[in-house]
Amino acid sequence: MTRLAEFFSSWPGIALVLLLGLAARLAAAAFGHNYDVESYFVVAKIMAAGGNVYAETTRYNYGPVWFLILHGLDLLAQHNETILRWLVAGFLSLADVGLFVLIYRQAGPLLGALFFLNPVSILITGFHSQFDNFALGIGLLGVLQLGHEPERPLGRREFGGMLLLGLSLATKHILFVFPLWLAVKRRGWLTKILIIGVPVAVFLASFLPWWAGSHGGIVHNVFLYRSAGHGVFPTLLLPELAHVLMSSQGWWLLLLLVFAFVCRAKSNFHSFLIYTGVLVAASPAYANQYLAIPAALAVVCLNPFFAGYLLFGAFQVIVDVDGLHLLPGYSRCNDLAIYCLTLGLIWHLWPQLFVRLYQRIVREVNLQLGLKQ
Repeated sequence: MTRLAEFFSSWPGIALVLLLGLAARLAAAAFGHNYDVESYFVVAKIMAAGGNVYAETTRYNYGPVWFLILHGLDLLAQHNETILRWLVAGFLSLADVGLFVLIYRQAGPLLGALFFLNPVSILITGFHSQFDNFALGIGLLGVLQLGHEPERPLGRREFGGMLLLGLSLATKHILFVFPLWLAVKRRGWLTKILIIGVPVAVFLASFLPWWAGSHGGIVHNVFLYRSAGHGVFPTLLLPELAHVLMSSQGWWLLLLLVFAFVCRAKSNFHSFLIYTGVLVAASPAYANQYLAIPAALAVVCLNPFFAGYLLFGAFQVIVDVDGLHLLPGYSRCNDLAIYCLTLGLIWHLWPQLFVRLYQRIVREVNLQLGLKQ
C-alpha cells in the first residue's frame, strides 16, 4: 500500500490516473445520452434565443449557474448538439478532476486515485452527465475554506467559503442543509446565523435577474420540485407506523438535522462526506445520478458495504433503462446499493455494533457446535 501511495503521489502516477479516468469518462459518453442531456439541449436553445429558461421549460429545476455554463458551452459548440454533448461530458470530467485534487490533498494520493477511477463517478459523469459533481466540488472548496476552528472569528477566508457554499447551492442545491451542519460546530449565535444565512442569501439572490418574468416557474420548478422514483429508506426501511407519524420527506429532513449533531465533533471534510451519504440513503426519491453524490464517501471511508455500494451502483447504471441499458431484463440494483450505503454508514459511524454482532454470531456458532458434539 505504501508503494502504491508513493506511485500515485508521483507525477507519472497522477498522469496515469488522470489519463485512465478521463478516457473512461469519454468512453462512457460514447454510449449516447439520456433524458437529462436532452434537457440540456432544450435549455441551450432557449438561452441561444435570448429566452428565460424558468419561464419556457419545466425541464430545468436548479439555480442559474448551470444554464449559464451550458450557454457558454453551446456557444463554443456553435449550437451543434453533438459537439455540445461532448463538451458537457468533458466539462464535468474536469469537475471530477477538481474533486480528485481536493480528495488527494485531504485524504492522500491513493484514495484520490480510487475516487477518480471509481465506476459510479465514471458512468454518471460520462454517460448520464449530471452536474452534481460540479456543485459538490464548489461546495467542498467552500467547506475547506471555512476550516475547522470553532472559536476562530469569521474573517475574509471564512466569508469566501460561505460565498462558495452559496455558489454551490445556486448550481444545484445538494448542500441545502449542510450550512446547518457547519453552524452547529461554531461558537456564538451571530456566527451561526451568518454561516447559515450567507449561503442561503447567495442562493436566493441568484434568481433575482430572472424573477420578474418567471417567478412562477422558479417557485414551481425549483423550490417545489420533487424527484420521481421511490426512496429505498422510506419505502423499505421505515416501519408502517413511521409513515403515519411523518411523511417520507419529513423523516429525510429530520435525519439530516439529527446527523448535524451526530457529526458535530468531526472535521468539516469528514462531515461533508457523511452528509452526502445521509442525503442519498434517506432520500424520499431516487434517480441514477444520486449514486455519484456519496462516491467520495464510499472511497475515502471504504469498508465492505461501501465497496458493495460502488459495485451495485455501477451495475445499476449499466443495466437501467435510464442508463446504458446494456443488459435489458435485469432487475434494478438501486435497492441493494442503498442498503449497502446505509450499512456502510452504520459501519463507519458505529463499528462497535458490527463487532458485537460478530461476537454474538461466533458465540452462537460455538454453542451450536458444542451441542452437536
